[in-house]
Amino acid sequence: MAKTKDLNTDKLEYDFQQFYKELEDFNYDLKEFIHGSLKAAENQGHLDKGYYKADEILDEIYIEIYENYSLITDISEFQRLLFRAGINKLEAIKSKEVPDDITYHSLLKAELKSLNEKFTTDGDGDRIMFEELDDISYVQNKGWLENIFLYEPLERQLVHKLGLEEAALLSIEKRKLLWVLYSTIPERSKTVVELLVFGNQDLKTIAEILDVPQEFIDRIIFKVKERFRLV
Repeated sequence: MAKTKDLNTDKLEYDFQQFYKELEDFNYDLKEFIHGSLKAAENQGHLDKGYYKADEILDEIYIEIYENYSLITDISEFQRLLFRAGINKLEAIKSKEVPDDITYHSLLKAELKSLNEKFTTDGDGDRIMFEELDDISYVQNKGWLENIFLYEPLERQLVHKLGLEEAALLSIEKRKLLWVLYSTIPERSKTVVELLVFGNQDLKTIAEILDVPQEFIDRIIFKVKERFRLV
């Protein structure tokens, strides 16, 4: 893992290549988070497949960090800063930019209310009960594509991190339901899930990255797990 001394020395010596390498060595989880978030967005039809690459986004982040870098004393806070930069890049790519006067706290609070409801919104904007999603005929009747699945490695990560039954991956119907349930998670709450599942961050760190009370993160993950009990 990179040390603050190493990063500070590389910056002071204007050695960008070594600075970049130090960041890559200790920030594997950030790359996995960005890669997983992009793949999930592609499989939901929000992004063109293969157009955006995690490595290119990381390049942008590392260059910006290097150019605007000041000496650091806390490597954990620095890593949280990198995750925030990654979230901002992903939100810009997904055209989900948040106005400056709206905080993540207020957005998550509103989304938590929607996660408490027994209704969700399907791909056509119709309000439906979660119980309807358990009936795969509903998915078929909506005319959704036969092969609407998440990227398989992402499915396995979701199943593992959310403590779901492995049986969720054994049938086409269950995999379709997994996709529908994931796709209907509100956007900012989905970022929380992706930090946990793809970014391998614990709930305390996620709260610090997003600068929100941990109780909100705990409740969001609890509600998301309840949602996935349908699978």
